[in-house]
Amino acid sequence: MSPNFPGAPEIPPPDLSDTGPGSLVDSTPVTGMLAFEDAGATAVKVTYRSTGRTGTPAQATGVVVVPAGEPPKGGWPIIAFGHAMTGTQPKCGPTLADKYYGYSSAIANLSNRGFVVVFPDYEGLGLDGQAPHSAVDATTLGYSMIDAARAAHRVLPSTSTQWAAYGIGEGGLAAWAAAERAGTYGGGMTLVGAVALSPFADMSPLVDAAERGELTGIVDLRNYIWSLQSLANQDPGLDLDLYRSGLAREQWDVLADCVPPDPDAAKKIFDDLKPSDLKPRDRAAADDLRQRLSAAGVPARYPTPGAAPVLVTFGSLDASSPPAGIRRAVDAACAKGEQIEVIERAGSTEASNDQVIESAIGWLYARFGGQRLGNVCVGAS
Repeated sequence: MSPNFPGAPEIPPPDLSDTGPGSLVDSTPVTGMLAFEDAGATAVKVTYRSTGRTGTPAQATGVVVVPAGEPPKGGWPIIAFGHAMTGTQPKCGPTLADKYYGYSSAIANLSNRGFVVVFPDYEGLGLDGQAPHSAVDATTLGYSMIDAARAAHRVLPSTSTQWAAYGIGEGGLAAWAAAERAGTYGGGMTLVGAVALSPFADMSPLVDAAERGELTGIVDLRNYIWSLQSLANQDPGLDLDLYRSGLAREQWDVLADCVPPDPDAAKKIFDDLKPSDLKPRDRAAADDLRQRLSAAGVPARYPTPGAAPVLVTFGSLDASSPPAGIRRAVDAACAKGEQIEVIERAGSTEASNDQVIESAIGWLYARFGGQRLGNVCVGAS
């Protein structure tokens, strides 16, 4: 494939010969993305094969970005970059949005640091005809990340087979889930580590907030609504009316829409929601929802420890990714023998900042360099 602009690396014609997980269905050049052009990178959008939550074949989309310059000995290492929650409908895939909802600059930054970056939409986003997307389903998210890395290697076979997962929010869950599953599912590639920034590890504390009427602001409300819709997408038998009433029930389609036709009208609906509109009907309904959200996340419900170390970082006051759920997931993962390093930012409401990102990237360089963790499960109970 010829470069899209002068000085960019050239990508060979896509290999469409295979049909297994991570194989390519198609590959087309990405043009007009200023962040990539400024970085001197070449990018392609791919459709690749993956595996759904029930083990059935699936497809997903993503973007693969190849940096400028000469690769190191052994080829460019790969980073699968998992985005935060953007919605549950196919149209919510970030590769369909202008500048990928602002992620294009972050992707270019990782590319400039010497990585081939693959940015998956995840199954059910960005592509029609797939199983409905779930933002809390660790299994499918993990598969999407692993197969995105495989797809990147298919795009440029000279890349290293070593890769890392990196993500925030929903993407943090995807990265952590990939680390758990790469040992049994990720054949042909070696995952060296995963960074999970404010991961959706266990979203069950959102139910407590809903019961207390403490869900406030569009971000918190959307996270809860999209989590509910995600569970309904996994199990169509789930009765959403156990968890919504009043305006929430009447305007659910608008509230759950990532790109509502009238954004101003949608904002007014969010503003007019009452705490009781999203309160579980009774204790049994609340308990069932907690169980569903907890079971959908990490750690995986099988005894094998994860295949690679995970850096988990979060703010102690971050309402969008409940800290109590993250701590619970860390404790359970450590009890299984997983290699977890934890950075809890006391008093912080933010998922990350420049310092956290720099530390996370440095942590990944160390994993690619073969360094062992120094603080495994420190702080876990």
